Amino acid sequence: MQQGFSKQNTFERLSFAEGDNILYESFVLNGSEYDMLGAEQFPRIVDAAGLCICLEGEVEIVIGAQGYHMKKGDMGVILPNDILYIRRKSPDFRGYTLACTPDFLINSEIPIPSRTPLYLFIKDNPCISLKEKELEELIKMCEFLKEHDSRKDHPCREEITRNLGYAIIYEVIGIYKKKEPLHQQPYSRKQTLYFEFIQLITKHYREQKDIEFYAEQLCITSRYLSVVCKEISGFTAKECIDLHTMINARILLTTTDMTILQISDELNFANPSFFTQFFKKRTGVTPKRYRNINRTA
Repeated sequence: MQQGFSKQNTFERLSFAEGDNILYESFVLNGSEYDMLGAEQFPRIVDAAGLCICLEGEVEIVIGAQGYHMKKGDMGVILPNDILYIRRKSPDFRGYTLACTPDFLINSEIPIPSRTPLYLFIKDNPCISLKEKELEELIKMCEFLKEHDSRKDHPCREEITRNLGYAIIYEVIGIYKKKEPLHQQPYSRKQTLYFEFIQLITKHYREQKDIEFYAEQLCITSRYLSVVCKEISGFTAKECIDLHTMINARILLTTTDMTILQISDELNFANPSFFTQFFKKRTGVTPKRYRNINRTA
């Protein structure tokens, strides 16, 4: 499977471009890859349910608002609408992932709907350590599913895929029922403020581009907010806001037929001229030129 992002307007949501598939193929992530899953610079809201397993090395991962230090043999479960953020990964990191659409879970007969004790336990404790045999069996099941799902001409392909997917979910449920979750990593006040700031940006960046608005929401000064952002992410608060706007502008330019005027309005610029100046200052080219160069066929 090729890693990718869905062509949608809300860039902060992470998905996978897989057409009408209900189950995404598994794939391996390497530590040398830049911005793993697109979730290293900023947290992403995940439009999928899935699991990730650390095969080698280690990674510091945030799921929801909690951080976890995962090492070889550790597994993390991500549920739809979870916030995912990769804080750090070792150069030798290798991870295995498998994901499915939210509808796959909703339409299943597996007894883990939201708000049930099991669902809430997994959501509150998404990371768990696997024994060597459990790790081998789980990956073997994932690869078996991948092999059968690739048989595009099989008349019962979807039914086989769906039921093998259910088997993997039951395997994970069984592991959870006899395991202790990994301990959550405590966060400093600055780290907590940064995550709260990023969540505010994803909600308000279209209509609010001033630092003062976000600082007021967080009950701190705009100067302190920038200090916190610079220390945690390497960007100032203003740069964080602008980066969110730029990423969304690029997606709208390359994956939609919206005019420059419509995109300018969508991102709440006073007029297309201001949007063009903003965009060119940060990319060196006009929005029209950027679209012509990068437009998806």
